[in-house]
Amino acid sequence: MVIKLFGIIKQTVSDKQNRFALLLWILPLFFALGFQIYGFGWNRIIPRNFVENTFSLIILLSFTFLLKGKLQKYIQVLGYVFFIIYHIFESFYYYLFQANISSSSIFIMLETNVAEAREFAEFYIDSFVIVMVVAFCVLLFIFVFKRPVLKIDKGFKYQFVLYLLGILLPLSYLIYKDFLRFNFFYLTITSVNEYFIEQEKMKSYNIDQSIANIPGFEIKKEFEEATFIFVLGESTTRKRMSLYGYGRKTTPFLDSIKPDLNLYNNVLSEHVYTIGALKSSLTLNGLITDNDYSIIQMMNEAGFKTFWLSNQRPIGEFESLVTKIAKASDILVLKNTALAGTITPHDDILLPEFDKVLKDNAKKKFIVLHTLGTHLLYADRYPEQFQQFEGQSPSNFNHPQANQRSNDYDNAILYHDYILKTVFEKIQDVNHPVYIIYFSDHGEEVYESLDFSGHSEENPTKAMYEVPFFIWMNSAFQQDFDREIIPDNPYNLKHFFHTFSDLNGIRFKAFDSTKTIFYQQDSSMKRKLGNGKFYEDLP
Repeated sequence: MVIKLFGIIKQTVSDKQNRFALLLWILPLFFALGFQIYGFGWNRIIPRNFVENTFSLIILLSFTFLLKGKLQKYIQVLGYVFFIIYHIFESFYYYLFQANISSSSIFIMLETNVAEAREFAEFYIDSFVIVMVVAFCVLLFIFVFKRPVLKIDKGFKYQFVLYLLGILLPLSYLIYKDFLRFNFFYLTITSVNEYFIEQEKMKSYNIDQSIANIPGFEIKKEFEEATFIFVLGESTTRKRMSLYGYGRKTTPFLDSIKPDLNLYNNVLSEHVYTIGALKSSLTLNGLITDNDYSIIQMMNEAGFKTFWLSNQRPIGEFESLVTKIAKASDILVLKNTALAGTITPHDDILLPEFDKVLKDNAKKKFIVLHTLGTHLLYADRYPEQFQQFEGQSPSNFNHPQANQRSNDYDNAILYHDYILKTVFEKIQDVNHPVYIIYFSDHGEEVYESLDFSGHSEENPTKAMYEVPFFIWMNSAFQQDFDREIIPDNPYNLKHFFHTFSDLNGIRFKAFDSTKTIFYQQDSSMKRKLGNGKFYEDLP
C-alpha cells in the first residue's frame, strides 16, 4: 500500500497541470507568511498560523478529492476564491490590529453598514495593503483564468479512505492544539451562524415595544413637568478631552462649566465596539434573556414621551440592536441616510430636530441624542471651520500619519464640544427640572499606547475603554437630588441601567443600589472587561 501511495504521489506531481495547480495553492500560504511577518513581526503566532493555514489547505483539497468531474472543478475554483479572501482578510487584520481574528470581529463586520465600511477602508488602506491585495488578486486571476484542477488518479480500491484521513487528521490536530478557534473558515461559519441565530432571537425580544411591563416597577419621585436629555457619544476617549486634563484645549465649553458638572473620572465601557457596549449599558441584563428591557421602555412606563434623535445610520438588511432599542421611542428620527461613497452629515443635523422636540407640548420628555461623535474617519466628523489643531501633535508616536490622525481626532472632539454647547444653551431658560447625562459608547486608541488609531477587542488599550461621563442638573432638578457624587468612583457602564433608574427616581424588582455610580465601588478590585481581560493589565 505504501509503495502504491508513493506511486500515486509521483504520478500526481509528474503531471504538468497538477504541478501548476499545486503551485497556485501553495503560493498563498507563503505570500501570507511573508506579509504577516512584515506587518505583524515575527512572534509565536506566525508559525502557528502557518501550520493552521497549511492544515486548512490539506482539509480543503482532501474534500475536493472526494468529488468527481465538473463538481470537483467548481468546488476547487470556489474554494480557491475563499482561500484567497481568507488570506487577504487575515493578513490585513494581523497588519492592522496586531492580533488574532475573533468571532467579535466577524460580528462587527456583519453589523457594519456600507458607509461605515467605506470610511473604514479609506482610513486604514495604505500602500502596503494595496500591494498585498494586488499580489493575492494576481494569483486569484491566474487561477480563475486557467482553472487548473488538481487531480489524483485512482491507485487502489479504498483510496477514498486517504482523503477522509486528509480531512480528519488535520482537523483533529487543529482541535487538539486549540488552533481551530483562530481559523478564519471556522470562525466565519460559526460566527455567521451565531449571528443569524441572534437575529432570530432579537425578533422574539420585546425590546422594540413601547411598554415592557417591568416587574415591580415603581416611581419613587414624580415629576409633573421635566425634560431629561441623554447625549450618547461615539468613539470618544476622555484622554483627549481638556475637561480631563489633556494638554490641548479640545473642550473649551465643557471646561468653562466644569464646576457645574458632576464629572466622573474613572468610568469604563464594557466593550470597545458599539453594539456590545450599548447592549450592556442601555438594557438591564444585556439581553441575556428575552424578558429584558431598556432605558427607553423604562421611561415610557414612567409616563415620559420619549424621543430618539440619531445621526447613526441604520444598518443593512437587518436591524441592529441599537435600532431596535430606539424603535421603542414614541418618536424616532434617523437623520443619517448617507449612501456608500458619500460623506455622512455632521452632528449639527440633529439640532433642528432637537429644537422641535423642546417645543413639543408633552409635559415630561426624555430625549436621546445619538451622535456620530468622533467616529472614524475623524476628518469627516467636523466642518472646516473647526480645523484648529494642525502640525505637530502631542501624540506619543511622531510620524506624519500619527500627527494627522491625532489632529483630526482633536478637531472632532472640539466640534463635539460645540454640539454639547449648543444643546446646553437651548435648555438654559427652562424652569422645570432638567438634566443632561453624557457618556460615549466606548473610547478610542489614538497613538497613546500603540502606534495605531481605532479600537479592537483583540488588542485593546486602556484608552479604548476610558469614556467621559458627566451629569449636569439645573437648579430645579438639583434641589430634590440627594445622591452622593463620587468623582473618582471606579464604574463600569454595564451597570448603567441601575444608575439611570436611580437618577430618575424609579425602582423595580431587580434594582440594585450597590450597582449605581452614586454608591462607592470597591477600588481595590481589578476590573474585568467584556473580552475577559482586566483593565488594569492593559497598556
